[in-house]
Amino acid sequence: MSAKIAIVQEDRGSSVDLVPHLLSISKCVRQLMGIKLAECGVVVGQDQFLLCFEGADTLGSIQIANRLSVRPSTVSKMVDILERKGWVQRESDEGDHRRVLVRLTPAGRTLADRVRNVQAELETELLAAISNGKTILPAIKELDLLLAKRLRRLR
Repeated sequence: MSAKIAIVQEDRGSSVDLVPHLLSISKCVRQLMGIKLAECGVVVGQDQFLLCFEGADTLGSIQIANRLSVRPSTVSKMVDILERKGWVQRESDEGDHRRVLVRLTPAGRTLADRVRNVQAELETELLAAISNGKTILPAIKELDLLLAKRLRRLR
C-alpha cells in the first residue's frame, strides 16, 4: 500500500516540474539553434518562417500565422524584414487581388534547405544524447499539438 502512495506522490511531484523543464528545454534548444543559424545569417524565428513553406509555393499571411502560431501582424513585419534580405517576395493572388501571397525566392529556398540541415543535425545530436529518444518523441509531438491547439483558441 505504501509503495502505491509513494509512486502517486512521485508522479505528482514530477508533474509539477514539467513546465519549468519544458521552458528550460525550449530556451536551450532555441539558443543552440540561434548559435548554429548565425553561421547561415539567420536569426531565431526566421528559421521557422522559412521552413513553414514546406510543401507550398505560396502562402497567405493567415496561413503563415497559423503555421507559426503568431498573429498576422507579426507575419507582416517578418515579411518586410525577409523581403529586404531577398529571401521572400510578395505577389498578388490571381483569384483575389486584395489578397497578398508570400513566396520564397530561390535564395530563400536554398536558405530553408540549410536551416533544415542545421535542425536535422541538432536533432541527431539530441537524440543520440538521450537513451530513450525514440520512445519520448511521440509524447513530445502529442504535447506540441495540444499546446498549439490551445494557443490557437486563445488568439
